[in-house]
Amino acid sequence: MTDSLNQLRKAIVIVILSLILTCEGGALESDVKEKIEVLALDIISYDDFVQGDAKAINALQRALHEKGIVGIKGVPGYKEKVLKFIESAREFSALPEEIKESYAPNHSLGETFLGYEKGKERFKRPDGRWVIDDLKVSYYGFVPDNPLNKWPLEVNLRTPFQDLGALMSETGKAVMEKIGLLGSNTGIDIDNAPRMGRMLYYCKNENSAVENPFWCGAHFDHGVFTALLPAFYFINGEAISEPIEAGLFVKTTLEGVFKKVVADDPEVLLFQVGEFGQLATNDAIKATEHRVHKASGCVERYTMALFFDAPMESVIHSHSELTQDPRYGANPGGACSYRHWHEESFKRYIVKEEN
Repeated sequence: MTDSLNQLRKAIVIVILSLILTCEGGALESDVKEKIEVLALDIISYDDFVQGDAKAINALQRALHEKGIVGIKGVPGYKEKVLKFIESAREFSALPEEIKESYAPNHSLGETFLGYEKGKERFKRPDGRWVIDDLKVSYYGFVPDNPLNKWPLEVNLRTPFQDLGALMSETGKAVMEKIGLLGSNTGIDIDNAPRMGRMLYYCKNENSAVENPFWCGAHFDHGVFTALLPAFYFINGEAISEPIEAGLFVKTTLEGVFKKVVADDPEVLLFQVGEFGQLATNDAIKATEHRVHKASGCVERYTMALFFDAPMESVIHSHSELTQDPRYGANPGGACSYRHWHEESFKRYIVKEEN
């Protein structure tokens, strides 16, 4: 990491969004035509983390409490696995659409969302309208591998997906233990619950961005915890640095302001908190609200997220502020299973076939 980049991470830099979020031009939406504040992202050393360095652990916990996101740098073998995964993700994304669609779930046969997915999520904008994330493409798979997973035959997505997912899973579980998301503190044991890996490809924004200026609208992950890798950007097949107006933005838990996460180091693994994690800890840790801004120009974005779910049969009795959410289905202190929370979340955000 260069000194200048490190200083950028440590300071809050305000720049004016003056670029247009389309390939062909157009007006900016009012909810993104704003000053961009860059988050001072906390990044701790993996060696310090595994050695239990008190300063590093305190920094990790404080970052998740105050900012909702943290990075760990230097996980052995991580960078190599990331680069191989991005290469395979690009190879799959370059396949003809009809081939990719052949790996989509067949809902008429009762198949779930495993495999290829395009434009299946919707999020509410600040003005109250629901908008579909139509330029976000995903490929889902359980980690570790599962007979229910479906993998393309044309490219080897399976191996790098599983290799990277396993490392993200191992590291993420260790972080969850350190911050009290597992065990007696919450009653959650994830040893027998598979993780859900998600390859994410954000397509070129070739049309007007007026209708939806975000690649992904503002939302919380509904699970317990999330690991994700820094995004990679390309124009016409050539790698580029992350555009200043684009990328991951998180709403800090203390200030309540969306700030840009500058994380372009392939040795950094990022972590966020999910809503069920907030429920299980009775608001001791707050879920991370986040969104992804579109890039100006014909830019493509790739990343991967790994979601840590509680076992479906897990039941909590929460007094969190999130018990007021209709998805909880009970009064504060009442019982809510993870299966119920999970299913109600899907009903809210997943676009129905008839839509």
